[in-house]
Amino acid sequence: MLAKKYRLPIQTVLKQKSGHSFKSRYFLFKIFSSDLPFSRFGLIVSKKISKKAVDRNRIKRLVFNYLRKNISLNRKNSKSDDVLIITMKNIPEKEKLEAIEDLSSMFNN
Repeated sequence: MLAKKYRLPIQTVLKQKSGHSFKSRYFLFKIFSSDLPFSRFGLIVSKKISKKAVDRNRIKRLVFNYLRKNISLNRKNSKSDDVLIITMKNIPEKEKLEAIEDLSSMFNN
């Protein structure tokens, strides 16, 4: 799990109108500019993905662990953004690692 200061409150983002978005195979990214010196990340995993909370929480853990380990959260001298990650409906159970690779390719570009 990410530290609390790096977590994005979903309600604040949903009120914002400006920003841009793009899709990957498994995720929809919505990016908003922020005045904070660090980036914050939010994640939405809908019940359309799985009716079971266990499965939805497993996806959240995978994504947040990836972010915690691979994204430099305290980037100095660079623009910070608020990033909302929404999972798409097509994440099958067996392809969760493939989804993390997709996430990795989106953040590396």
